[in-house]
Amino acid sequence: MAERAHYVRQACTMLPAEQLKVLQLVYFDGYSQSEIAGHLQIPLGTVKTRTRQAIKRLHAFLENYIA
Repeated sequence: MAERAHYVRQACTMLPAEQLKVLQLVYFDGYSQSEIAGHLQIPLGTVKTRTRQAIKRLHAFLENYIA
């Protein structure tokens, strides 16, 4: 479990700041995508795109490390 956490933290450092911020708000702070859009004052579609892109990047990086 600690090894997985290490890889996830490492992968997160490779994300652009705006994608990381959205992921933090969704997964760690529990905000909805609509709430994030209002909080960051960006369109809901932008929040959805950043979330999707971040997850895609994390998946690409982690697929070689986490089974």
